Amino acid sequence: MQFKLDNNDTISLTIVRKTNMKHIYLRITPEGVVVSANKRTKLSEIEVFVYSKSSWLRKHLKVQETKNKKQLFVTGNEVYFQGQPIVLACEEKENTKSFTLELVENRFIITMPTNSTQEELKLLFDNFYKREAIVSISPMVEKWSKKMNLHPSNIGFRRAKRRWGSCSSQNSLSFNVYLMKLPLSVVEYVVVHELAHIKEKNHSKNFWAVVEEFLPNYKELVKELREFERVI
Repeated sequence: MQFKLDNNDTISLTIVRKTNMKHIYLRITPEGVVVSANKRTKLSEIEVFVYSKSSWLRKHLKVQETKNKKQLFVTGNEVYFQGQPIVLACEEKENTKSFTLELVENRFIITMPTNSTQEELKLLFDNFYKREAIVSISPMVEKWSKKMNLHPSNIGFRRAKRRWGSCSSQNSLSFNVYLMKLPLSVVEYVVVHELAHIKEKNHSKNFWAVVEEFLPNYKELVKELREFERVI
C-alpha cells in the first residue's frame, strides 16, 4: 500500500500480520518499508505508528536509496567477494548475446550485450556466487564434519536475502550462495554453526558450547559477520 509521511512524501508500505506479537515493528528493505504487527492490531493503529516514525523513516530511506545505487551493476561500483570490495568494469558489446565475468586482480571485468538489464547482471553474479560456494563450502563441510563427527544428510545451495544457512530436522544443510561475499573465516563459522545444529536443534547453551568447542573465537566471527551485513 502507499502511505504518506508527515511531509507528504509517499512511501511503499507492506504490512505483515503475525500472531503473538505485542508490538509493531518497522523494517526498511530494498523494496520499501515493511511493518509487522499482530493480526488483531487495527490498521488505524499501524498508520498512526508509522506516521509517528516519519522522521526516522525519511533518514533511513535515504540511506537505503544510497545503498541501492551502490548495489547497481555498473562500472565503478563495487561487489563483495570473499570479504573484499571488487570494482566493476562493464563493457557492452554489439552482436553478442552472451555474458562473461572475469576476476582480474581487483576488478570484475564484465562483457555483455548492449542494453543488458540489471536483472540479467544480477543472475550473472548469482551464478558466479553459486559456483564459488559449491567449490569453497563443500570441502569446508567435509573438513568440519570429520572434526565434529557430525554428518549432514545432504548439502544444498540457494539464494536468500536474510538467512546464511539452515539445518533441517532431517539434518540437511542449506547454505546461502551470498556467503561468498564474506571472508572465508566467517563462512567457516557459518558451516560450524549449521553442523552444530545436527546435534542441538536450537540456540541453547548446549548449542553454543558445541560451536565454542570447535571455534573458540566464534564471538569475534559473529561480530565480523554483523559488520559485513551492514555493507554488503
